[in-house]
This record gives sequence, C-alpha cells and structure tokens, in this order.
Amino acid sequence: MLKKTISALFAVCIMIIGASAAGTIFPAQRTDIDGVTRYGYLDEEGRTVLPFSYTQAGEFAECGLAAVEDDKWQTAVIDREGRLVVDYTDAPVSVEFSDDAIAYRYADHSVYYTLEGEKIGSYAGAVGFFEDGLLLCKSPASGLYSYVTQDGSAAFAGEFKNAGVFSGGRALVCTQDGQYLAIDTAGQTLYTLESGIEPRYMTIFGEDTIVLSNGMAKALYSLSQSDYLTVFKYSEISEFHDGVAMVREGNRWGMINTAGKLLTEPTYYYLSYMGEGLYAARSADGSASAVDADGNVAYRVSSYIGGFSELRYGLSWHGTADGSLIFFKKNGGYFASLKNAENPTLLSENVVRVTQDETLKYINLSTGNTLLEQPKSFDLGSGLTATTVHYEKFMGYQADGSEHGWNVDFPEISGLADAKVQQTINDAIRAFFLQGPPVTAEYEALEGSYGASVEGSVLVVWANCISGQGAGSSVWNDSLAFDLHTGEQYEISDLFVSGYMDTVKQLLPAEHEIYLYGAPRMSDEGVTYYYNEYESETRRAYTESYLLTFAELGDAVDTESACYLALQTPLVRTETTVAGFSDVSVNHWATEFIRTVADKGLMQGSDGKFRPDEQITQAEVCATIARSLSLEADEQRMDGIEQNAWYAEEVSAVWSAGLLDGLEDNFQPDSVMTRADAAQLFANVLVQQKDGTLPDDQTVEETLASFTDAAEIPEERRAAVVLCMQSGLINGYTDGTFQPQRGFTRAEFAKLLTMI
Repeated sequence: MLKKTISALFAVCIMIIGASAAGTIFPAQRTDIDGVTRYGYLDEEGRTVLPFSYTQAGEFAECGLAAVEDDKWQTAVIDREGRLVVDYTDAPVSVEFSDDAIAYRYADHSVYYTLEGEKIGSYAGAVGFFEDGLLLCKSPASGLYSYVTQDGSAAFAGEFKNAGVFSGGRALVCTQDGQYLAIDTAGQTLYTLESGIEPRYMTIFGEDTIVLSNGMAKALYSLSQSDYLTVFKYSEISEFHDGVAMVREGNRWGMINTAGKLLTEPTYYYLSYMGEGLYAARSADGSASAVDADGNVAYRVSSYIGGFSELRYGLSWHGTADGSLIFFKKNGGYFASLKNAENPTLLSENVVRVTQDETLKYINLSTGNTLLEQPKSFDLGSGLTATTVHYEKFMGYQADGSEHGWNVDFPEISGLADAKVQQTINDAIRAFFLQGPPVTAEYEALEGSYGASVEGSVLVVWANCISGQGAGSSVWNDSLAFDLHTGEQYEISDLFVSGYMDTVKQLLPAEHEIYLYGAPRMSDEGVTYYYNEYESETRRAYTESYLLTFAELGDAVDTESACYLALQTPLVRTETTVAGFSDVSVNHWATEFIRTVADKGLMQGSDGKFRPDEQITQAEVCATIARSLSLEADEQRMDGIEQNAWYAEEVSAVWSAGLLDGLEDNFQPDSVMTRADAAQLFANVLVQQKDGTLPDDQTVEETLASFTDAAEIPEERRAAVVLCMQSGLINGYTDGTFQPQRGFTRAEFAKLLTMI
C-alpha cells in the first residue's frame, strides 16, 4: 500500500519554524508530469544540494535543522547534509524548533527531542518549550494548566485556569478562583494582581512588565514596583518585540517601550511588526513606510499596493501599480525588482520564490537568474506534448483575509495528427477541470495540478487537487481516458465484463467499504483504485492507492474490448518528423533551422527528441559554440564544473578559448542562458573569431535608449548587447523591451545559430 499526500497544495510548507530560517540553502518544489510535487534543496546558484525526494520540506531553522516528509505521510528532521537527526515517524500537525530543542506537535500532545535527535519526552497538552527547566502543559481532560519537569513529573502542586511560560524565573498564572498571580519556579507567589484587572497576555515582558486590561482599555504595569507604568488610555497594546510594543489610541498607532515611555506618538493609521526592528506603517496621506521604533523612516512609497508584511533575511517588498515587485533592504536601500510577479516568499538573502507570468519560479535577486521554474509543458512521448493552462476563479475572502476560490492547472494536448480529435480531447479536458469535483464544487475552494500519461494509444489525464480548505477538505483525483485515434472517452466499465466488481472487491483491502474506493485510473498495467481520506485536525487529506494488474483481475477483463486493445497497442504516428526528432513535426515554425543545426551536428537531441520548446542551458549553449568553431579542449578542465559531466570537455574548450570572459564567475551549466549572458558570449566570439569590435559608450547609450527596460541590462553586458544587435544576432521585442533575463528556447537558439 502506498500512502501519498497530495503535495501540490502545500507550497507554503506546514512545518512551523520556531526560529528564523538561516543559511544559503532553501527548499524548492517541482511538479512532474505524474502530477506529484516533490521537494528538494537548492543553493543560491541553483545547484541541487539535496535531491527532490521529499513530499514536503521546510526551511532550515537557525539551529541548522529542517522538517521533511516522505510519501508515507511520515515526518523526519534533517541537517544541512540531509542526514536524519530525528527518524521518520507519524506526521505531527507541525514541527517547531527552538535554540536547543525540537517539538513534534500532535493534536493532544507534543514529543520533544534535543537538537542531536535524542528523545526528551512526550507531554500531553504541551505549550511552547522548556523555559527555566519547566514546561507549561494544558490537560486535555480538565483544560487546566500545570508545569512539569523533563521527566514528566509535576514541578510543584497546583493547576491553573490559565498560565504563561516562564521567563526569567517567573510566570503569570490565573488560579481556579480567577485570581491572577506571578509565581516563581517553585510555585510560590511573588505578586498578586488587584481584583478586576487581568493580563492582556500571559507573558512577562522585559524585566517585569505586563500588559493589563480593564475590559475597555489597556495599560502597562510593573510587577516589581507594583505600580502602573501608564494609565488605562490605550485601546490596544501589542505584544513586545525586542522591548517595543505597538499601542493604539483612538484610531491611531504609535510605539512604546517596556518602561512605559512613548517612543513614537500615535499618528499612524496602521502599524504592524515586520521583524528585525522595523514596522510597516501607513499614514493619513496614503503613503506606506518601513519605520523603526523611534519613527525614523527606513523606506517609503507614496501609495500602498501590497507588501510591507514581513522582513526576512534583511529584505522586504511591496507591489507597484504596474504589477511589479520592489524589494528593499532593512536600511531602506533598493535591492531589486521583478515584473509581472506576485506572491513572493523570501527564502534567503538573495533568493525569492514568486509566481511570475503564472509560473512558479525561484529567482536570485542579486543576479537576476532564474534558478528553477515549474515547466510549462511536458513531453508525453509519441510526439505528444502537454502544455499547462492556468485557471483561477475568485469566490471571496476568508475570515483571515485570505482569498477563497479556485487555483487550478490543467493540460492542453498538442502533437496529434488529427486536429479534430485533438480539439475534441482538449475541450473535454477543459470542461472536466472547470467543472471540478462532483461534490460541492460550486462552493468549495479548489487548488492543485494535473497528471497525464500515454498508455498504449490511450491518453489518461487526472486531477491532483484538494477540494475545500482545512478540516473536511478532500483529495480530488478523478481521471479521464481518451482513444488517441478517435477521441472517444473510455470509462472503466469499458474494460470489464459484467459483474467485475465482485473480483475488484476481493482484490481491494477489506479495511474500507468497497464504495469508498473511487477514482479508478486505467493504465497499460491494470487499474488503480484510490481511497481518499478527508483532512482532520490531526492529519492532512491524503490518498491510498492500490494497483490491480490485468493478471490479477483475470477473467473480469474484457480482453476483446476496444478499450483494452487500445491500452495494449502503442500509438503509431503517421505524420513526418524532422531530422529524426519525434517532437519536431514538419509544420513546426523552426523546422528548417532545426534541420540545419542537426545536419551540421551543432545541436543534438536525446532519446529521439529535440525538445524545441525547452529553455536552453548554459552548458548546451557552450556545446554548440564549441562544435560550431571546432574548438578542442586541452587536458585542463574549467573549475567549478563536474569533471565527468557530458558537457565538461566542450565547456572547457570554450573556456580555454577565452570565450567565457565575463561569464565564468557565475557560470551555472544547468541554469538557463539569459539573453544578456548569451550576448556576452556571442560578443566574445565576434571579437575573437570574427574581428568584431565592441562599440563605444556613446553608441551603447544611444542604441539602448529605445528600450523601455534598458536599465535592467547589466552594465557589464551593455556593450556586448549592442555589438550583437549590430551584427543582427539579437534584437528587441515589438513591445519596446529587450528582456535581458529572459532565456531562449532550443528552437529559438537553433535559428540564432544559423545566423552566426
């Protein structure tokens, strides 16, 4: 039995990081054509540090550990080398880290481990971590709080109606008769709060400051002085961060310290803590700012369009009216910008995960390089391609302010010889995904992706989505099957003789009622049935899958049916392809260019495919240049590349020839070659091999002035770009942009090669 979590919906990992994540490796996700999202870890140059083998992966905490999950819905903790610190075990609701411990949070208890993976103990109703040697626990049975030591015994007698964690040897508690006290680690009363006054938070801030509420207003109180630090004048006082809290007086916000000193007068219409000592503030004039506790402005924009929500790794961001994202530093300096991007998550000091042009990408903001992006198309074999189409439907807002609606990907198939059959199939796929699951689809949120495969001459497409949110949400993984010759849809019943369910029932585990096994999916091996479990407070929605092979199904299979015969008969394509590449038809726009570079041996495919629509990598570009110029490498290999890699000799030949000047410091063989970097490489070729000359500064500025995004062309690439334009190799786009960080498809590069 394979228990598989539908992971495409957990881009924001459920693992709760108690401490700020640190380091230069970060989790990244990739959804393959099987519809399953897998996680791995990359460095800031896009190299895979830990393989894409996890169903979930959290960011590394400051303690150097991260939580990961496997496809059996088990959770482990790893270090930066991928070594198991805590072995895989039943998945908790969350995993939290402190400076010296790990906590697995389950619905009614928590299990604690040292940072070395040694189990400390299991504690019912645990809250937070051990502080001053004591752990706060809330009894699942009585709802009362108590404190325990590491061996699980009571630290002292007494159970409380409410309580906070210890800090500096003291904690706030509320007795069962409603009296609020401050106690020490022996349970002795240090201070008693006056009747009718209660703490806003069960936390002691700074040395001895607490926030009190009289039901209408809030004030600060000193336990040691037994006196108020402020009067009850504030309608709200937030928790303190590094000795500073936000206070609201009327409808204006300001800031105060633990001594009750007002640091910033209540003048802001909105104030929230961003982290690292900065606050997001909005003023009466509509401007948005990042300010410190004294009101000093670190960064300001005239109008608020999203962002300013969090400061991570010394960076934050905000949106602009044209759909761009601006990233700024803690000190207020401009850092980088991205066009047509949304939903940013900062993953390191340089890397952000965003959705750009409806594609999930990981981008290094310092270099502008895309380190990883979700493919927009997949090769299904037999010359067929599945191109991802994105669909969104807004249905309103949740109570927490998050959007509620659909966010779904589905495939559009291309490559069939019969255009009418292809259109019939695509229309049915679109209708299937836009209709959604049969139960409450009209009202439930829906999020996820798809899977697809060619089984014989049958196309099978399935959903890989979650319907609903939170407890009660469920997996939607229904499928469709099409005859690729006729476009006819096959149902599971088309495979079987009458009465087949008796055989199926005998083969499926009896632990679930037969009617609970749904979404049967056919393949050339047999039929897979799925048991989909709803999400609850203690687990996420997940799927158990059971493959029943045709051999196991035996006489229940109608082996003379059109459906079975189609599954067992490989698809034979009738259309002519180019240069032996099964994925390049004679009607492809780049047919002649691909034929030319293939005939000259400049570009090669693999497994009979050219991959015309894939982005060409830096290593592939170097290989074509080496072949085009007949470069031969000496025994020395370029530093920083795998010496046994397929491209090692050709890349080293280009490097030895000096054609990687200006590129070698940030050379990433498996990363996409950007237009700006390609211009530098071609300029090097033109100067060294073709007697070309770099233009002067005036010519550069005059030539690039016509591009609306000229400022985005790196300074060190500008002369190279202009030389390539003068040589007719690279031009701008019709919208007046150059798009220096965009890559080339292999088909586009084939055309470019024929012009050198």
